[in-house]
Amino acid sequence: MKKLLLLPLLFLTSMANAAWLDTQGKVTRLITYAGHDTIPVTLDTAGTDVSECSNKADFVISQSISPEGRARMYAYLLAAKTTGSLVTLSYNHQNSCEPWDANPAAYRKIMRLQ
Repeated sequence: MKKLLLLPLLFLTSMANAAWLDTQGKVTRLITYAGHDTIPVTLDTAGTDVSECSNKADFVISQSISPEGRARMYAYLLAAKTTGSLVTLSYNHQNSCEPWDANPAAYRKIMRLQ
């Protein structure tokens, strides 16, 4: 019986390791490209390093998010940039890098905005 309980506990413990990181700052740059659905975002704060991602300064709105979701995130960040408001970006600390051209792990993907 103990062995049956131990297996689910081990699985839940490994899932708890994939935590979100939060970084708060002001949006200093938003870039859109005609050839990319990915939108790079720069804050005045670099945030926590994600070792797998090669770019340590920027975040992105991922191309894997629906067009409506990307539009909402872009509008939120554009409004924050225009007003100088603080935003909080949430991203994963592992297995969460967005590819860019030939680089398979370039940017930290934004998972949530506050």
